[in-house]
Amino acid sequence: MKTTLIFGLIFFLARLGWADGGAIQFQGDAGSLHVTVFTLPPILSAGPVDVTVLIQDRSKLNPLLDARVTFDLNEETTASPTKEAWSPPACALNAPLALAGIPARLNHGENRLLYGAIVQVPSSGIWKLEINIARDSETESISTLLKVNPPPSPPLAYWHLFILPPLGVLGFFLNRTAKSQRHPNAERR
Repeated sequence: MKTTLIFGLIFFLARLGWADGGAIQFQGDAGSLHVTVFTLPPILSAGPVDVTVLIQDRSKLNPLLDARVTFDLNEETTASPTKEAWSPPACALNAPLALAGIPARLNHGENRLLYGAIVQVPSSGIWKLEINIARDSETESISTLLKVNPPPSPPLAYWHLFILPPLGVLGFFLNRTAKSQRHPNAERR
């Protein structure tokens, strides 16, 4: 029973783990470059999105590590109503001033081959992500459309921050129950 509970908890928490790179949203060529765009979370919602880019030489597919990369995010026209992302009051003070020229730095995550940045998507809808790549005298640009869903409600977005105290109480009670069941057996022998 305990083993099942422990494995169930491990598998449940493993879904919350943030993988390096995320899901592939786009692959394409821009001049002599091959570009792969990853986002985390894979299914996008309004709010913070980790955008990472792998830039490779198109002929040999060697990663390029000496480029200057920026992101431009522009809202496309949508027929559906947009819903703005909710942020806690302390985080709302750090709202981005502009969604153009967001610098993507190398070594953003664990994978040292990716350029990346956290992009704050202000609302749901269809967004155009433009990746600008400058290397020596060569400048390339490539873009893709991202479908961004409405943000989850605040309790659903931040539940993982409040789960630890109830788990601690549950662990305490399970520990006490196990100890109380063990003592009567020891006295009988």
